[in-house]
Amino acid sequence: MLYVLVSSFSIYFLSCQTKPDKSFERIPDKLLKTEDLIKGILPTRQYEYWACFRQDMGGVRNPQTEIITSKGNISKLMNIKFNTPKSGFKNQMWRGYYYIAYIEKDSVNLVTNEKQLIRFLTSVNSIEEALLIASIKGFDVDHNRPIGSSFKKVKNGYELYLVKFHKCTVKTEPFKVYIDTLGNLKAKSLGFYYDVDSNTCLD
Repeated sequence: MLYVLVSSFSIYFLSCQTKPDKSFERIPDKLLKTEDLIKGILPTRQYEYWACFRQDMGGVRNPQTEIITSKGNISKLMNIKFNTPKSGFKNQMWRGYYYIAYIEKDSVNLVTNEKQLIRFLTSVNSIEEALLIASIKGFDVDHNRPIGSSFKKVKNGYELYLVKFHKCTVKTEPFKVYIDTLGNLKAKSLGFYYDVDSNTCLD
């Protein structure tokens, strides 16, 4: 079966044989985990200090707080008290949630949702930041095949091939995703699936 997909940024003839063109690169395996993406954050705006924390979910015995990455003089943040937020911009089963605390004009500000994260970044300028925004929207990298793990830098952002995972049956759905430098995301399904258990394409 052949699908025709018309999007705002390209026209494709789609089938199970669809592959990214040669202008796309594979997403490195080292960018598999959320922490790896967070370590690639580089805000355009200069802050006195900022740090990204991973916080265990509520109800966990002896909840732990972990600093994933930080920039600036940490002593300034340690001298200002703030309440730990109850949720973050990225929530992950078994791993807790992630939030950012930063100092601006001698006060602590928190990043606990996608809108605040984009404002904190000011501009999406790296593949790590683009993948982080995509993951918040429910997209994942499927390193088993190029159609789920490819990207290229374009004039005003990134184009990516990513997937969404579905349960019952377990399958992946490839998407063509575009993220601009302002953090806006557009996505179109490629119209077919991969059965994870049998590793076969379903169109």
